[in-house]
Amino acid sequence: EWGGGVSWYNFKFENADTRIEKTNTSTIFFTDLRDISPIKSKLTATYLNVSLVPLVDFGKSTRVHKSWRHGSDYFELDWKRKRWFRIGVGGYAGYRLASHSKIVYENLGDREKDKETSNFFLENFRYGIRGQIGFARVDLFVNYDMNELFSEGRGPELNALSFGFILL
Repeated sequence: EWGGGVSWYNFKFENADTRIEKTNTSTIFFTDLRDISPIKSKLTATYLNVSLVPLVDFGKSTRVHKSWRHGSDYFELDWKRKRWFRIGVGGYAGYRLASHSKIVYENLGDREKDKETSNFFLENFRYGIRGQIGFARVDLFVNYDMNELFSEGRGPELNALSFGFILL
């Protein structure tokens, strides 16, 4: 199975006081010391992706034929119904389209947000291993990025793990 798509990382920080800022040489994380009531803080990155996952299919498809008469008219439908189990492992690659940070907070009773668009020294390209398992018209997937999220020496050393589902 191969395909393309758009996905995004939405890293919501456990501590809503966490701020992220890009300096000339690195990306830093710090605690916001303003007298506000933080609601949430996050970093978001959007990617354009391609993937290739060889799948082993353990099922079959059945042909369904329906016909009926309504007055003098005769209707027929013919289609394939697939009920199968499949599993596979492959790879993917992506290119970062955009990224931003956002903090939402309450200040003097008003809900406000600060949003900063930047690359935050995030790697522009990502690549990794993808596992996929499915039944009927739903697939579950797990992606593990083999490269680090931030450029070397410019942010924390971490590899992203993401998961989700695909409706066929």
